[in-house]
This record gives sequence, C-alpha cells and structure tokens, in this order.
Amino acid sequence: MGRRKALGLSALDDKLLDGLRFCTKVYDLFDQIRSEPDGLGKIRLLSTKREKRLLEELIPITQYIQARYHVGNRMKVRWLSGSQPYDAIIWTPLPMVNKGGMPRKITLEVTTSTHEFAHFARKQVHETGGSFGPKGIQIDKATRVPVSKPYVYSGGEHISDLALQIIGRLSAKVKKQYPPNTVLIINCETDGLIFADEWKAAIQQVEGLGIHKSFREVFIVASRGNHSACLWGSGKQQQRRKNSKHPAKRTS
Repeated sequence: MGRRKALGLSALDDKLLDGLRFCTKVYDLFDQIRSEPDGLGKIRLLSTKREKRLLEELIPITQYIQARYHVGNRMKVRWLSGSQPYDAIIWTPLPMVNKGGMPRKITLEVTTSTHEFAHFARKQVHETGGSFGPKGIQIDKATRVPVSKPYVYSGGEHISDLALQIIGRLSAKVKKQYPPNTVLIINCETDGLIFADEWKAAIQQVEGLGIHKSFREVFIVASRGNHSACLWGSGKQQQRRKNSKHPAKRTS
C-alpha cells in the first residue's frame, strides 16, 4: 500500500464537498498534524496559518455540520480561505428547501471567543507542562515575561466571564454586513473546565440581550467540555412564516 498523500488547506479550499466528507478531511488533517514532529506543539501554539485555520475555522464548522446533518439534510459545504465576508457556504438539499422551508444557500461566519492571555497559557502548558489558566497570568513589569499564578473564582464570576467573552465577539460581528441567511459560529476557548449548568447560565445571559437576532442563527460551541448551544434569530422567524403558509394537514 502506498503512502497516504499529505493533506493541506488546499485539499479543502473552494472544494464543494458532502458535509460528512468535509468533516472527514478536516479530522484527517488534524490527525496528520498531530502525528508530525512536535505536532502537539503546533496545535497548541497555532504555529502557522494551517493550524490556526484548522482550530479556529474548520473544526468549528465541522461541529456545526454534525449538529445539522441528517438523513433528510445531507448538506454540501464549500469552505473558502479568501477575504470574502464569510468563511463557508452550505447548500441545502432541494427537498429541505421545498418542503422544510430551509434556504438553499446558507453562509457561515466563524469567530473565536477567548481570553486575551489564552495564547500565553497554551505556551506555558506546552513548555512547562502546566498553567493556572489565562486569568492567572500576569506580565512581569521588569522582564515582560508572563507569569502564571493561582486564581480563585468567586460566585458566578466564571459564568459572567464566559458570557462577556461571547458577547464581545457577537457585538463586534453585528456591526458588520453579511449576506442574508448567515449563521454565526462562535468557537469558545473556555478558561478551564465549564460545567453544564455554568454553560447554560452563560448562554442565557447572552440570549437575554437579544443581539443574536441579526443572524439566521448563532451556534456557540466549546470543545472543552463538549458544549454547544443555538440561539435562533431570523431563521426561526422564516421557519414560522413558512409553516403558516403551509399548515399541517389534519388527520383523522
């Protein structure tokens, strides 16, 4: 058996792929990088554009696809590495368009919500084997070197920090112009472990502001803890209008 050809971003860029085929290629790329010399370091430090795009765009898109892909919605996806005002296009199967009220074309925009010192924490973990997390990092005034110190959260601080982190990215994105039917994917790099009830409370704080309604939907995901949430905006309104035009038939 011949040696498998190395993957790069070009294997995904501007290629129309079945959703699950896209996910497979993304995960293959992740496995390939991890198996390279210092592969774990490349992933932790986002050493090049390849690792940065993989962790901050491609993997969050796969998480959205896997949440929406099913037997009646075998969507296709085209990821684009250029400077267009979105990161990917999803094409919905025609039966879902005609019968389910889904738009034929959905654009995806991906952004990352993270603490400003998260990169220092990842660097410390890689170089020393441990870190007290981004909020425990202080910059030494004399040497300008990041120093990690223990930090104790109080009350609902962990929850409010996560909510404000997400709100910051969402607020920045609503100021920009996007095509109709755009889904915003917010990739959360949490500061340590987040429990399910803390995640739910943070999402409720975000939803309460209502700023997500500028998008078709806002899909929020955190790989650490395997958390996700969907805040419906214009997409839910469109679905309701579609259903009102075609009410369900009464059965006897």
